[in-house]
Amino acid sequence: MKHFFTLFLFSLLMLLGCVTAQAQFASWEDFIGQRMMQEETDDEAFWDNFIDEMTSLHEHPLAINIATKEDLEQLPFLSPKQIEEILFHIDYYGPLHTVGELMLIPTLDYDTRQLLSFVVSFRTDVIPTASPTLREMLTKGKSQLMTRLDLPLYTRAGYEPFTRSEWEEHPSQHYWGNKLYHSLRYNYQYRERFYWGFAAEKDAGEPFFTRGIDGQLLGPAGYDYYSGYIQVKDLGVVHDLIIGNYRLSFGQGLIMNTNFSLGKNVALSNLERSATADPIKRHGGTNESDFLRGAAATFRWGATDVTVFGSWRRYDTTLAGDSIQTFLTTGKHRTSVEIDKKGNAHAALAGAHVRYSWNGLHVGATGLWQHYDHPVTNGTQAYRTFYPQGSTFTNVGADWAFFRRYFSFQGEAAFSGNGGWALLNTLRGEPFEKVYLTLLHRHYARDYWGLQARAFSEGSEIRNEQGLYLGIDVQRLRHWRFTTYADLFRFPEERYRVAAPSQGIDVTASATWTPNTRWQLLARYRYKNKERNATAASGMSGLIHEATQRARLQADVTLSPSWTMQTTADYCFVRAEQPDQGVRLSERLSFVPTDATLFDGRCRGLNAHAELTGFYTTSYSARLYGYERGLLYASNYRSYYGQGLRAMLMAGCTFLDGSLVCSAKIGSTFFFDRSSIGTYAELIPQSHAEDLALQLRYKFSARRH
Repeated sequence: MKHFFTLFLFSLLMLLGCVTAQAQFASWEDFIGQRMMQEETDDEAFWDNFIDEMTSLHEHPLAINIATKEDLEQLPFLSPKQIEEILFHIDYYGPLHTVGELMLIPTLDYDTRQLLSFVVSFRTDVIPTASPTLREMLTKGKSQLMTRLDLPLYTRAGYEPFTRSEWEEHPSQHYWGNKLYHSLRYNYQYRERFYWGFAAEKDAGEPFFTRGIDGQLLGPAGYDYYSGYIQVKDLGVVHDLIIGNYRLSFGQGLIMNTNFSLGKNVALSNLERSATADPIKRHGGTNESDFLRGAAATFRWGATDVTVFGSWRRYDTTLAGDSIQTFLTTGKHRTSVEIDKKGNAHAALAGAHVRYSWNGLHVGATGLWQHYDHPVTNGTQAYRTFYPQGSTFTNVGADWAFFRRYFSFQGEAAFSGNGGWALLNTLRGEPFEKVYLTLLHRHYARDYWGLQARAFSEGSEIRNEQGLYLGIDVQRLRHWRFTTYADLFRFPEERYRVAAPSQGIDVTASATWTPNTRWQLLARYRYKNKERNATAASGMSGLIHEATQRARLQADVTLSPSWTMQTTADYCFVRAEQPDQGVRLSERLSFVPTDATLFDGRCRGLNAHAELTGFYTTSYSARLYGYERGLLYASNYRSYYGQGLRAMLMAGCTFLDGSLVCSAKIGSTFFFDRSSIGTYAELIPQSHAEDLALQLRYKFSARRH
């Protein structure tokens, strides 16, 4: 442990020493990483949706000089006030030509200006076409084809050959497929008017044209998961139409939200957009749980939008007899047990949302009906007493938002067919220039059933929770940004691992220093105290307090025009039955020369990234989180626990005048505190694990229009 404290002090000196560096700072991946490191969750579905939406914005930049209010509302980091000022500036002063001109818009801070530079273009030669022909939409767009292959350089126990008797004795311990992961994605876009695409994915261990012991084909032919969509916008009164896989979000998400929903720290600057953004989003990613399959359309008559939708799809579930006990979201179908649970329940879903907007006022109403071909059961455990049960579920609700220059008020009230209700209200104000206060109150009844809900909460479901959140975001000080929030919450009824009513507090404070565009220093501290059951091994009884403290120091800097560096130091201390702690030190080095050419000019856009992370934790509860640079559309948010080192090297290069992008990443994790990694089918009989990932991306040429 003493060696890690030595490394910690060394990294701290490096953090403070970064002030002498000079050069241009920031890349798209850096900002993605910063946003991801503000969250502390290893939920793969959460990050898949986040990465998919953010990367899609970067790959298809918006022409800001001809963008409408609705176009800008699709950027999740812009507030209504910022959108209003962007449109006013372009209308009054003329087109924007460079990122530097964004400084003339007062509400756009440094981070927002940098993010805009990655998702918008400043072209002035684009002339909007009011009514493009079908031929133009089908032939003059941009498209790309991308494939990814992950090859573990180790073999887990589940991949070892097995006999029929071994399979019959332990069907959950043997994988039917090989250890390769493979995905294929294609997308096409004509401006902001027409989109289509598809995706196919095979997870490691899933069968691929594989036959079982009885000779029958396991799973679908080929890939385990297929997805596709066609989306058209602005066809007369049809504002938005999509067929295939899609995602929806209405109001504050108390009834319907299958999009990603960032947590408490990011909520300080992103709570306002949900009431104004278009509700329909295409689902072209490989997340196998958070999507609908069918059709949805938004019709617009003046200030009134009417969205109707329908979905029919299968869900992975655990059945208890003929009843659904648990919905599964991993998307893994590797063993016979997992394959049997794949798509074993069907659900039909339909509904509508009406929204009226006028002079900063938005009011809406939502109705949802869904039916499962197997009844949902709440089980016999005490904490599941108020869980949903039945075959048919209905929800109705109303949402509202009112925006003025220096304050906004928005909320939603929702009711489920069994009589449960949920309420969420948010008040946001700017009492002083660039000082923002956010007050949020939520009350989710113990018996509210929102199977498609995802909203601001401490728990994993919109039920059995009350809370009050106060956040402050100070951007008025030159070079500095301070954010802090306090969230008080309580759970009136029992929960999983909490056999009585409980409560807690979550407090976070952070400071960011950006003296210029060349480097940035971040310091953050978080304290959370929650109640849970004492473990039997501790000899204690009843509820105990689990207090977790986390601290982070991070510096982003460039050493030259081609070299950039990020240094991160994390510390975690958990006190429950016994104290546990952890420390993580990470150093990332990136090489992105602006004029790199190889092979007689045939290779351009060379980039390389290396990262070394050391971690030491005394238990899983003190695990630490970090973002690792990765391939496009790949979630690389990792959790670290135990004692070990993680090293990564990634490189990419562009060929054929930018049309072909080849990337490769190799990583190795070595543990000092164990001789094997994982258990059961996931067991790796060694203390280290290496992985290799390859990606090819081809951009098809588009005609200028």
